[in-house]
Amino acid sequence: MKGNRKKILIATGIYPPDIGGPATIVGELKNSLSARGYNVKVITYSSGSESNDQVIRIDKNKRLAKFTYLLALLKMSFSADVIYATDTYSVGYFAYLLKKIFRKPYIIRFAGDSAWETAFGNNWTSDYILDFQKKIYDERIEQLKARRTRILQSADKIIAVSEFMSDVAQAVGVNKDKIKVIYNSVDFERAGLISKDGLFKKYNLQITDRLVMTACRLTPWKGVDGLIKAVKDLRQKFPVKLMILGSGPELEKLHALRDSLGMQDAVIFTGVIRQEEMISYLGCADVFILNTYYEGLSHTLLEAVRARVPIIASNAGGNSEVIQNNINGILIDYNNETQIKEAIEYIFTHHERAMAFVESAAAQSDKFSWSKVVENTINVINEIK
Repeated sequence: MKGNRKKILIATGIYPPDIGGPATIVGELKNSLSARGYNVKVITYSSGSESNDQVIRIDKNKRLAKFTYLLALLKMSFSADVIYATDTYSVGYFAYLLKKIFRKPYIIRFAGDSAWETAFGNNWTSDYILDFQKKIYDERIEQLKARRTRILQSADKIIAVSEFMSDVAQAVGVNKDKIKVIYNSVDFERAGLISKDGLFKKYNLQITDRLVMTACRLTPWKGVDGLIKAVKDLRQKFPVKLMILGSGPELEKLHALRDSLGMQDAVIFTGVIRQEEMISYLGCADVFILNTYYEGLSHTLLEAVRARVPIIASNAGGNSEVIQNNINGILIDYNNETQIKEAIEYIFTHHERAMAFVESAAAQSDKFSWSKVVENTINVINEIK
C-alpha cells in the first residue's frame, strides 16, 4: 500500500526558516505527508539556507533565480506524480508550463488573487475583488487576469483556503467540481517566549494601558490607517495603545499618518514578529482587530482564536467563516471608523461578554484542525489520475 502512494513535489516560494503562516503551513504539510508514508520533496526560493535531499533551495538573490528555479523544478518533476504549487502566479505558472509541455498534473493552493492585489495595490482599481472578476480593464490588468485564469483553469485541482476563495475561483472561471475548500490551521503552533509583563516592559507600556493589536502585511487593503484614526478618537475615553505587528509597502505612509495625528506615543510599530512569538504576542492584547478589505482566510485570525483574545474583524472575504457576529466576536464594515470605535469600546466595557466570545471561538475551532487539513489534502492528491 505504501508503495502505491503518489510522489509529491511541493513547489513554493517560501519555506522554513522563512517566517509567517504560509511558510509554516508548507513546512508542516511536508512533515505530515512524509510521516504518513508519502515521498515528498520541496523546491523553494531561499536566501542563505542550504539544500538537502528533500528540500532544494534556489537563492532568490542570484541572477536568473527564476530560470534556475524552473530548470530545477523540471528536473525534479520527472520523478514526481503530482506537483503541489502553493502560489498561483510564480510557482503556479511554472507548474502550468510543465503541464502544457509534459502533461504533469498539478494542484494549486488558492489563498489570494495576485491579479487583484497588484491592481489594487498600484491604485489601478478600487473595485472589490468579486466585482474585479466581472469587469474589463486596460491591457496591463487584463494580462494579469488572463495569466492567472490560465493557471487556475488548467490545474487538475484547486485547494481554496475558504468558501470565499472558492467563490473567487469560480468567478474566474474554474469548474466548481475542481475546487476543494481546505481551511488553514494553527494547531502545530505553540505560544511562549513573552509574557504580558515582559511585552509591556519591552515597549514601555503602562499597566493601565488598554492594548489594541493588529497583525498583517502592511498593504493598502489591510485598513491599518482606519485603525490609527479610530484609536485617536478612543483615547478621549480610554488609555488606548495600538500595536501593529508586521511590515510592508505601506509602512512609511502609516508612520506619516501616525505622526500627523500626534499619535507617536500611542501607535507602536513592532516590525515583523517571529512566527513562534506570534500567539504569545496576541495573547497580551485586550482586543485583536483585523480591518481588511479582502482576505482569503487569515492565518493570524486563527492565531488570535488560539491566543484566546477577543476578536473584531471586518465582514470581508473569509473572515466571516471564522468569526460570527456577536457569537464569537464582532464583525464590522471595512474601514468604518465609527463601527471600529464602537466595537473596541464594547469589548473594553463588557468583559463577561468579551470572554464569552473567546470561549465560543475556541469551541468552534475544530473545523480548523490540522488533522483535517492533512486528511483532506491527501484526499485531493489521491483524486489526481
